[in-house]
Amino acid sequence: MKKVTVPNKYIKGLISLAMILLMFMVFVPSSPVLAAPAINLIPSAGAVGTVVTINGTVFDSYKGDNVHIFFDTTEIENSPLTVPVQGAFSIDFTIPASANAGQHWIEVRSETTSSSMLAKNYFTVEATTLTLATPEGGVGTSVNIAGSGFYVNKPVTLYFMNITKDELGTTMASSTGKFTHQFVVPVSTAGFHKIIASNDMGNSAEIQFKVLPKLKLNLDSAGSGDLVSASGTGFASRTTVSIIFGAQDIASTQTDDLGNFKIDFSVPSVKPYSYNVRAQDNQGNTDIVKFTVTAGATLSETIGYTGSELTINGSGFLPGATIYIYYDNNRITSALADNNGDFTATFIVPPGGGKHIITVYDGSTTKKYNFALDKSPPPMPTLLLPNNNSLTIAEANFDWSDVTDNSTPVTYSLQIASDQNFGSLVLSKTGIRESHYTLTKDEILSADFNKAPYYWKIKAIDGADNESEWTSPWVFYVSVPSVPILDLPLPDAKVELPIHFSWQSTASLSLPLTYNLQIATNPDFTSLILNKTGLTLAEYLASEKDDLKLENKTTYYWRVKAIDGVGNSSDWSTTGSFGFIAAAGFPSWAIYILITFGGLIALLLAFRAGRRTAYH
Repeated sequence: MKKVTVPNKYIKGLISLAMILLMFMVFVPSSPVLAAPAINLIPSAGAVGTVVTINGTVFDSYKGDNVHIFFDTTEIENSPLTVPVQGAFSIDFTIPASANAGQHWIEVRSETTSSSMLAKNYFTVEATTLTLATPEGGVGTSVNIAGSGFYVNKPVTLYFMNITKDELGTTMASSTGKFTHQFVVPVSTAGFHKIIASNDMGNSAEIQFKVLPKLKLNLDSAGSGDLVSASGTGFASRTTVSIIFGAQDIASTQTDDLGNFKIDFSVPSVKPYSYNVRAQDNQGNTDIVKFTVTAGATLSETIGYTGSELTINGSGFLPGATIYIYYDNNRITSALADNNGDFTATFIVPPGGGKHIITVYDGSTTKKYNFALDKSPPPMPTLLLPNNNSLTIAEANFDWSDVTDNSTPVTYSLQIASDQNFGSLVLSKTGIRESHYTLTKDEILSADFNKAPYYWKIKAIDGADNESEWTSPWVFYVSVPSVPILDLPLPDAKVELPIHFSWQSTASLSLPLTYNLQIATNPDFTSLILNKTGLTLAEYLASEKDDLKLENKTTYYWRVKAIDGVGNSSDWSTTGSFGFIAAAGFPSWAIYILITFGGLIALLLAFRAGRRTAYH
């Protein structure tokens, strides 16, 4: 076989041609190396609602082109914009209320796809926080609270979490998202309570405040036997509170739901001196006040019967003085004080019902004491809960003051009506032995009266069937859950499976709270494709398992309502809408791989063609 010799000049030409083709494949798709576009943010951090100036520079290669600006995945208002001839631009943007605390990307894209990103920078949304100038105190304490990170120039409402959600007031956040507010600690139980600050833009924060127990006496000094009124706030709910005078446990009572109590006690027969008076409940909450004992006397009983014997013991009076005892305005007996100023006197209670005043007088000091015969009805109770013109749960808890009467036991009658004249009774309950009553499940009040009130009143009946007057009626309303506010998907957003639905949690007094989510093909919701009930969270992820049968480029409608633990439901939320798009088909990375393989095959074919030409 004859060997064919290819001239060197042809070989060099073929090699040059192959090199040119290789460089063409490698370098033609690439753009010239230029300075990269950039954006800077002023400011780069702040609360939601902050106005941010986005400054773009080095956009010379895009003069006259439209660029799209995104906050996270959402294109901002006034985007796209046209890059001016200077290759730089500036645009203002307000941080939305839906932005969570933390870093968020602001991107400039040549198209709306994330793969067309030209420049980006991040903005830090400051978290909402609260601080207290005073972290603890008693009921009635004035407290200053400060907040930051809230939507700028928007009102912020403060709540004190108690048995009910007590509103502390509303204040305005500054242009930097800060505020200060002063409030008075509401009536509440001992221990830690959440203080929550929130606004209509979805911002919220909380902090804890410790309520301390406080004891108050209507007198700071009195004599033995004198009647003293003690009241307390900030103790444990529904527990026994003991009054300890010096070392003597002299009285006890029960706190109400909010840790309040009131009780009258007689100063014990002790020597004139300064004593500690302590109130202490079964959970260890305690407070102490100072009390000075002066001259005084004690009665063997404060409620008796006609003809019964009543004994008076006194101390601290003038030594050796004659002590005169008066029953109302009539002198009834006398006694002689010893060298220590002590005396004892006894007399028979004269006829006559009702209340009486017993006066002890030594020529210098006068002391008066209450005495009553058991012929009068018991005192009228005082209504406590539900508060007048307040909201309560369907299984309402009714609370009123204890009534003390010598003719035990004391029972109570409760009436609830739908009119203030009690012509339409909803419930009439008699023989209640405690000063509170919780409706049973069979007695749950209907929420049909959400816009109309219920009325309630109480009277006391002692063991001798003496009845007090009915209290003046108080009015209350049965609470229903508030209407949920929709968050995601945003109105008319384009989504694909899985679809994340979320809404703002609602408030309810009757827990547990659940939600009902509906999706329909029409805004009247007559054609439902999903009806999800019993949702315990304020969100739902709809996926293929829900068998939604969504059609591409079709608009759907959704709404949510809340249902409380006794079946009362809120109104439906506003109607949200979204468009469905099917997931993209062939992935971009696969396209790039095919292009690369195609280039390599073309290069190989060119090389083989060159060799064949050289051979021939």
